[in-house]
Amino acid sequence: MLDQPPIPNFDEIRAEYGISDFIIRTSDGVLVLYVPKDKVSDRAQKGFVSLKQLDNLQLKLQREFEVSAEIVLLDADSLMIVGEGFVALLKTTFQKIITDAYISFFNAHRVSATIVLAEFVESSDKEAIEAFLRAVLTPAKISLQAVQWDEVELPSLVEMLTIIKIVQPVKLEEIYKKLLVDYHSLQKKWLNTQLDKLIKKHFIVREKETETYITTSLGLNVLPKIISRNNSDIVRALDLGRRKW
Repeated sequence: MLDQPPIPNFDEIRAEYGISDFIIRTSDGVLVLYVPKDKVSDRAQKGFVSLKQLDNLQLKLQREFEVSAEIVLLDADSLMIVGEGFVALLKTTFQKIITDAYISFFNAHRVSATIVLAEFVESSDKEAIEAFLRAVLTPAKISLQAVQWDEVELPSLVEMLTIIKIVQPVKLEEIYKKLLVDYHSLQKKWLNTQLDKLIKKHFIVREKETETYITTSLGLNVLPKIISRNNSDIVRALDLGRRKW
């Protein structure tokens, strides 16, 4: 059992400010007050304490009792359960592009979100996800402060075209294996979709009989012209030479 700090009405203060626990730090004698986040709000209201009130409490303890205090906000089980519910809604609604999500509570009424994406998505998809999250948070009187996107690293259009140019005619499996070296999260289904997009843009064509891809003149014009040993023309020439040997 911890000793009570030298504050006559400390039990009343604990109840008023939602303090769940405390310690007196032995290293410097500072009173550390623990307040669950589900008891903290942006503004003072019934059943909650505001951050400003907690700041004023620190000043009051120092001024009236010469007690230095620090406030530590604790994650609350109730908020964690609420956050898990929002995550479940996100993953169910956007199951094709969201693999996971994390909701972090600043207090009972403010959160930030980290969204883990399964693949690259357009800005319109991100806007739809954020709008959905705000729509489910608002009725609970929770404000979304920020959204962070955790996106998998995927090959660019130029990288895909370069691989095809170097080893063409080339099958999907070989393109996939070569790109997988640098992009470990790459999915064959995603790659196949991107190749279909390149076909629609007339950057590549797919031979039906051999199931192989080759670049078009339009696709070649997209590739940057770099004079170096890593230039795709030089790499392709070396690769063709190795095949003949």
